[in-house]
Amino acid sequence: MIVKVKSFKKPDFQKLLEYMLNDESRLYDKGNKSFVVTHNIKGKKIERWVPQFKENEKFRKRKRKDSVILTHEIISFHKDDSENITVEKLREIAIEYINKRNIKGMYVAVPHFDKEHYHIHICASGVEHRIGKSLRMSKAGFQKLKKDIQNYQVERYPELSKSIVAHDKKRKGRITEKEYQQKLRTGRASNKEQVIKTIESCLNISSSKNDFYKKLKNSGLETYERSGKTTGVVFDKIKFRFTRLGFTNERIEELNKSSQRGNELGEVRSKQKKIITRNR
Repeated sequence: MIVKVKSFKKPDFQKLLEYMLNDESRLYDKGNKSFVVTHNIKGKKIERWVPQFKENEKFRKRKRKDSVILTHEIISFHKDDSENITVEKLREIAIEYINKRNIKGMYVAVPHFDKEHYHIHICASGVEHRIGKSLRMSKAGFQKLKKDIQNYQVERYPELSKSIVAHDKKRKGRITEKEYQQKLRTGRASNKEQVIKTIESCLNISSSKNDFYKKLKNSGLETYERSGKTTGVVFDKIKFRFTRLGFTNERIEELNKSSQRGNELGEVRSKQKKIITRNR
């Protein structure tokens, strides 16, 4: 999933909440279902919520001209997971997100179904409820939040597999958040995903390292070398290193070992046949 946070330095609670709730074509799914999750806030209408958000801002402990008054937070899912997404699942994810975000804040959350990729919109206060401490997240804190809510999704709803992204850049073989956003916009797999699938397919059917490189070439992937050693492939004028894609040198070298074991086994069988022939 993708998590975005947009900060506002003006008390535009009314404007944001109206955008989130006033268009029923966005708010309801095909079965005419929806939900509204509220946290630390009373009532069921925008007219009740806005004064409470503004009143809570008066508790702010540290006031600055550039203070963040509210945030618009969005949780997006890939369009290919739409058939597995239900209103109930989105509601549970919204509640879990709020719990992980900061339970002391004030929130209103609703789903939107107007695009192919479903998403959750959240209006959040800039400070904790009646405490006045800022809800600001550090860069590391935001990164942790994204990982934690995605881990919850993976454990609770493994069927939403298309919405998994690599929030940690060190994770290999998984698409990055930037590439995932590209998929949301274009509906096409990124170059990186195409390359990974092609390499995996060629590895599974290759009998040796040379055969592997030959199959890559036949699939449209030219290999390239560094220091006299084949280290990756070129696709669409971009170089992709095997190890960066999650394919270790050991796994590729294993092709030759398997081929060698096959040759040795063939030689043993050949010798056995000759012995049997002589004995006859």
